[in-house]
Amino acid sequence: MSIIFTHHAQDMLRVREIDRGLVESAIRSPDWKEESDEGIMYAFKRVGQKVLRVVYRCEEKYQIVITAYYDRRLNP
Repeated sequence: MSIIFTHHAQDMLRVREIDRGLVESAIRSPDWKEESDEGIMYAFKRVGQKVLRVVYRCEEKYQIVITAYYDRRLNP
């Protein structure tokens, strides 16, 4: 399944200085993940002392990244 990034996600990765490869890694092999009732997926990946949260949704052929950020409420 291909991973695509919304314009918002691309902007936020640039502003937050998060590498696209790290986001793709979090989706493909997360440390853990959750799903909302609305079908939004959350992939979590430990990165040193931080936890990266990637918010995305799945469609037939694509995983669409909505945003990504280091979640300060979570400790690895």
